[in-house]
Amino acid sequence: MALLVQAITSVLPLLLMMALGFFTAKKSWFGKTGENFLSKFCIRVAIPCYMIVNVATTCPTRADLVDLLKLFPVPFAAIFLLLALAFLAIRLLKVDKKLHGCFINVMSFSNTVIIGFPVTISLFGEASTPIAMSYYVANTLLFWSVGAYLLRKDGGMKSKLISTEGLKKLASPPLVAFGIGILLVILGITLPGWLFNPLQKVGNTATPLAMIMTGSVLRHMDLKQLKLTREMRWLLISRFVIAPAILLTIMLNLPLSDMAKQVYLIMTVMPAMTQFGIVAKESNADYEFAAMAIAITTVVSMLLIPAYIMLITFLM
Repeated sequence: MALLVQAITSVLPLLLMMALGFFTAKKSWFGKTGENFLSKFCIRVAIPCYMIVNVATTCPTRADLVDLLKLFPVPFAAIFLLLALAFLAIRLLKVDKKLHGCFINVMSFSNTVIIGFPVTISLFGEASTPIAMSYYVANTLLFWSVGAYLLRKDGGMKSKLISTEGLKKLASPPLVAFGIGILLVILGITLPGWLFNPLQKVGNTATPLAMIMTGSVLRHMDLKQLKLTREMRWLLISRFVIAPAILLTIMLNLPLSDMAKQVYLIMTVMPAMTQFGIVAKESNADYEFAAMAIAITTVVSMLLIPAYIMLITFLM
C-alpha cells in the first residue's frame, strides 16, 4: 500500500501541473498563442539552460563524464531492440502498409524532452538527469535518421537514411546545450556565479512549464475524434505491455545501477514524440494517425506510470 501511495504521489504533482495547463488553455489570454510560446521557450531556452547546469553539477570531473559516456551503449541498444520489435509487429499484425512508419516510430521513440525529463526528475531526483540525457541523445539521433526516413517512406518520398535535413535537425538546442556542458567539463571550466545562477533559475522552470504546455496541448486536441482502430489498439498493447516486459527482463540482468535501470525503463514508456507528428505531416505520412497516437499515448503513459514504478521497485 505504501508503495502505491509513493508511486501516485510521485506523479501527482505532474498531473496537477498538466491540469493547470488544461484549464488555463481555455482563457483568451492563453490559448494557442500561450501554448506555442511555452513550447518554444521550453525547448529553446529552459531545457538547454537545464542541460548545461546539470552536466556541470552531476559530472563535475572528467572521470564522472567518462562514467556517463559508458552508459551510452545501453539506450542505443534498447531503442534498436524496440525498432526490431516494431518491425516484427507490423509483419505479424499485418499493419496497413501506409502506417508502417508511424507504427514503428510510436513504438520505438519517446518524448524525452517535454515529458521524459520532468517525469524522471520528479520520480528519481536530479541525480537521474545524466542517465536520462544519455537516453535523450540516443533517442534524438535515431529518430532523425531512422524514424524520419521511415516516415518519408510512408509518404512515398524518396530519401536517404542519412539526409542533410536530418543532420540539421540534430543540432537542436537541448542537444547543443548538452554538448556545451560536456565541453565545459572536458576543458575544466567552472561558470562564474553571475552566469551559473541565472542559468540554473531559468532551467528550473523547464519542468512546470513543460507540463503546463502538455496540458494545454491535450485541451486543444479534439479527444472526441480519437478512434481506437485495430492498429491503434495493437500499438498500445505493443508499446505499453509487450515491449516494456521484454526490456524489463533484459534490464534486470544487466550490470547497471538500479537508478539506471529505472530511468531507462521509464523513458521507454513515455508518450510518442511531438516532433513525430510534425515530421509525419511534412512527409505526407498519415498525420491523422500520428496526431491520435501522440494524444492517446500521452494520456495512457501518464496513467500507467504509477503501475510501472510499483513494478520496477518491487522487482528491484
